[in-house]
Amino acid sequence: MRAGGGRAALLVTLALGLGCRSRPTETGTDAGPARAPVANATLPACEALLPTDVRESMLPGFTMKEERACPSCGPLCTFRSASEKDVTVSVTWDCQPHYAQADTHALLLPSLNMGGEEIPALGRAAARRAPAQGMLQVMAWDDDTPCALVVTWLGGDPEQALDVTRLALTSTRPETVHPTVVPTEPDAGTP
Repeated sequence: MRAGGGRAALLVTLALGLGCRSRPTETGTDAGPARAPVANATLPACEALLPTDVRESMLPGFTMKEERACPSCGPLCTFRSASEKDVTVSVTWDCQPHYAQADTHALLLPSLNMGGEEIPALGRAAARRAPAQGMLQVMAWDDDTPCALVVTWLGGDPEQALDVTRLALTSTRPETVHPTVVPTEPDAGTP
């Protein structure tokens, strides 16, 4: 190790510290109360959203693993089969209060613009698209809750994604899905 390496690191650290401190402070006006986040983090686990009986009829022989895709998303339920190693299925939810009043055409438009096609009689609105060969993605909005459901099927017979979506929609119930918005205190302004 060179003797001057520590000194150079110290100088860089000091320069960065001075540069950060010399930035002007923000003196803008207060924009008002912060928008309350949708509580997707309060969505129950995959076990509650997809009970055992639904999972077994939907994907017999598959095991489920739960992940959190992102802080604002619901759980990501991933399914794999020991006998069909090339098949992966995932189901995730996105609950937003505005989905309940949104125009169905407006909900479908992004999927349709990306080459998707509308699926009649599946939830409030639904579209399917094949982003890659051997993959089918179905996005459906639930009739009873302000939730969208995305099912992605990779490998095997991707058309089964429609059946998985149908069963997952029927198991998505208002009593298990509570996308409540937690009210925040109004911002009192700059102290």
